[in-house]
Amino acid sequence: MTWKRAFSPVRNRAALRRLARRFTRNRKGIAAVEFAMVLPAMLAIYFGIVEVAQGIMIDRKVTQLNRALADLTAQAATINTAERDNIFNAATTVMAPFTGVAPQMRITSVVIDANRVAKVCWSEALNTAPLARNAEVTLPDDLRIANTSLIVARSSYAFTPTVGHLITGGAIDIGNSDIYMRPRLGKIGGTGSVEQVERAGVAMCPPF
Repeated sequence: MTWKRAFSPVRNRAALRRLARRFTRNRKGIAAVEFAMVLPAMLAIYFGIVEVAQGIMIDRKVTQLNRALADLTAQAATINTAERDNIFNAATTVMAPFTGVAPQMRITSVVIDANRVAKVCWSEALNTAPLARNAEVTLPDDLRIANTSLIVARSSYAFTPTVGHLITGGAIDIGNSDIYMRPRLGKIGGTGSVEQVERAGVAMCPPF
């Protein structure tokens, strides 16, 4: 008889109801549970904001780097190897404090011939490949002025988010946009008497 009373369904249901009422009335630890539930989302938002801000700052730095490359090159009449290295080194300082990754940089002298066809006269690069001489270049139509030249600069930075790389799968290439500048103190050369920045040891264009 004692065994039957101990496992009586009525008594068990009553005990469960009392236990449920005690549990619902007990508020201890609710804040900790709620915090544990929202913590992952809060951390994701925090790291997301930090890494997006870093990406925006790096994008601005790359734009400044591009402008420095084009501006320093366009100011020269002739560029030799030492001056080329100085331009790359000076432009790289713009990336501070994001100096953990070496940026890719390229400067190119593009000459537009009498038929408004733009081609590479010379190209120099650091941490990437230069363009081949005589390669055709696509330019905005308003820049394709016959018998003129342009300095075209392009740079990029491989940004690897600390946490976001788990989503992106690796580095994000920031940059890779061209900036154009006309030579300021260029030399007249080539069969078309085009004002251009001369690369020491390389024939002026055209011909290519």
